[in-house]
Amino acid sequence: MLINGLENNKINAADRGLAYGDGLFSTIKIECGDVIDWPLHLERLQQGAVRLFFPDIDWQQLQQEVFTAASSVLGQPHYVLKLMLTRGSGGRGYSAEGCNDVQRIISLSAFPDVYLQWQQQGINIVQCASQLARNKQLAGLKSLARLEQVFIKQELATLNAVEGLVCDEFGNVIEACSANVFIYLHDQWITPKLDFCGVAGVMRARIMKHSAINVVEKEISLEDVNQASCLFLSNALMGIVPVKQYQQKKYSQQQLQRITELQIILKQGSLQQ
Repeated sequence: MLINGLENNKINAADRGLAYGDGLFSTIKIECGDVIDWPLHLERLQQGAVRLFFPDIDWQQLQQEVFTAASSVLGQPHYVLKLMLTRGSGGRGYSAEGCNDVQRIISLSAFPDVYLQWQQQGINIVQCASQLARNKQLAGLKSLARLEQVFIKQELATLNAVEGLVCDEFGNVIEACSANVFIYLHDQWITPKLDFCGVAGVMRARIMKHSAINVVEKEISLEDVNQASCLFLSNALMGIVPVKQYQQKKYSQQQLQRITELQIILKQGSLQQ
């Protein structure tokens, strides 16, 4: 583990990331030492730092630390790098006064090989009863405060399910526990708007920026999901994962073929340094 560029596994107990979840993180795929979609991860981190009123960050230094860490697993076809930025220590109570040194924490872990299986075979998902609270100030951010996801993961465990769709308090479909969602409805790819809650995922951004893929952002209801001819989940590690069954609804291979075509398009290139 690297903390501020140095090998270390200890952090100040007064760190605001620990005390309040006052920070950001990004989970990044490493392929043979290459940092996949780094520009998109960096862009999201920079936007998040502005929204959280973080002090200035040396982004060039951070990038160098990320790439140095990635080079240590050069021989691994797939690996995972987790990058956390916390506001650091200081201030009194909730006040951030005196917090001038953002803490940079980088860790490496093995890649979940099951994601490769999911990409090829698809997964079954459920509808979660857990809901996401709407908060426009936090919408889209991948902050360290993930208690809602902890609740959702616990619900999935009780249902013996690997993933599930989650709605906001008004019944709008927002995302899955650890992924964004896309549905194909009325000859159009649609992904939920994240104006009030949800995480703006890096793979979601990459899909939406791709010139060969046309995606519309809009509110999605459970009825829309039920009427969709197919749907998939996405995040930076799993890529595009087809949903072969949602609740009791199963999708045919012909329907899933549309998702396979998207996987091929996305494999044509990824954003690195």
